[in-house]
Amino acid sequence: MITTVCLNPAIDKTATLPYLEPGEVNRLEDVRYDIGGKGLNVAKTLCRLGIEASCVGCLGEEDERAFMAMLKHEGLVFSHIPLNGNVRCNLKILDQKSRQVTEFNESGPIMDSQQLEAFLLLLKKEAQGSAYVTLSGSLPVGCSQDVYQRCMHTLPNHTIILDATGEALLLGLKEKPFLIKPNLKEMEAVVQQKLRTLRAIRDAALSLIAKGAQHVLVSMGPYGALLTNGIRTTFSPALQVNAISTVGAGDAMLAGILMGLHQKENVFDAFCYGIAAGAASVMTEGTQPLVLEDFQTLLPKVTLQEV
Repeated sequence: MITTVCLNPAIDKTATLPYLEPGEVNRLEDVRYDIGGKGLNVAKTLCRLGIEASCVGCLGEEDERAFMAMLKHEGLVFSHIPLNGNVRCNLKILDQKSRQVTEFNESGPIMDSQQLEAFLLLLKKEAQGSAYVTLSGSLPVGCSQDVYQRCMHTLPNHTIILDATGEALLLGLKEKPFLIKPNLKEMEAVVQQKLRTLRAIRDAALSLIAKGAQHVLVSMGPYGALLTNGIRTTFSPALQVNAISTVGAGDAMLAGILMGLHQKENVFDAFCYGIAAGAASVMTEGTQPLVLEDFQTLLPKVTLQEV
């Protein structure tokens, strides 16, 4: 069993436009709705890959019934603490001309200290039978930046995968997570410099190893991804696929790595699973999970290069 944490779930509204015109009336086309939030995206992909997963988090109670119905349709288990307010709605606009996605993400409901304590108790209970726990995504309004650090402190005997940004990431490093997964932009923000070469990215990743991470995975979108454990560093070029929507590709990559680890692969072989899963995920619309057959076709095509 794998447990994913999603403290700030969302309803993802994805639409396309021939081209986006700022300051003008834009008519949305091909609108679709999916459950979203990083933790839920990871869980959705794991289920599609045939790996048992459950999710723990918080949920705005005003939309609770409708959201849980969507989760049931996906076959997902989501244990949660109710929060006052609505589930946030994230609007994602695909410009068909530029192939760029512009995102408008709401903040979500407020979480107070008592609700946080209740969540930590729930997490400890629900994660008991899980070998791996992922902590990923934005935090509810009102949460301090040490929430993920506190989650890890609550689960001292679990293997933790952390996908956070900024101060939440840096504080989480103190608990020595098994793996962290910043994207290139997030990595540049943490080290406060532009990273223009693989060696520069490797050196930045090594600086986070020194701060406590056991493994650092840097995703670079269409340029590939890099993984290091401080001794060995590998780079995998992105697979060439017909990309429809890149939203959630990083979450799919995490799910792929977790699949590999669950099947007792070493972390670098599991990295190949992550590359294939990330590539397969961009071949679907909106934030739908990947198609298993696409993943299986892409996996043998993944290559690793030593850096």
